[in-house]
Amino acid sequence: MGGPHEPRGPRALRSGHGPGADRPRPAVVLALVAGVGLALHFFALARIPASAGWWPVVASRAVSVAVILALFPATGASCRLPRRAAAVSVVAGALGTLATILYLLATRQELLSVAVVLSALYPAVPVLLALTFLRERITRPQALGLLGAGLAIGLIALN
Repeated sequence: MGGPHEPRGPRALRSGHGPGADRPRPAVVLALVAGVGLALHFFALARIPASAGWWPVVASRAVSVAVILALFPATGASCRLPRRAAAVSVVAGALGTLATILYLLATRQELLSVAVVLSALYPAVPVLLALTFLRERITRPQALGLLGAGLAIGLIALN
């Protein structure tokens, strides 16, 4: 393990020392998994024929709820939420459902290029909400990520 002069604690992990320094940070792994999940979700929805009706939205929401409920025991989290958190969760779920419906409508109208560009803005929304309502500060890597996303969207729009 490390010698007496190597940093310990949170500073050790930031500086690349300590146990697990060679592994990616959990937040990065979770972000990558979420990104792949969203991409697969959008890709699958774009391939579903209009004759399927609204069943893809129902299936999407059902699978989302099932996955979240399955994660509760694995993470040790409680299914009980305070009233306000439950209300916020319901609103977030309703907005997610609306977004899925609008995306599905856009793909059926062959507006996939517009839908993809607007969907690519999704990760910026939580960041902007955190900046606005929680008064969080943006880090340099986050700023670079937002800048990269903005540039990518601009390039997609030019194509």
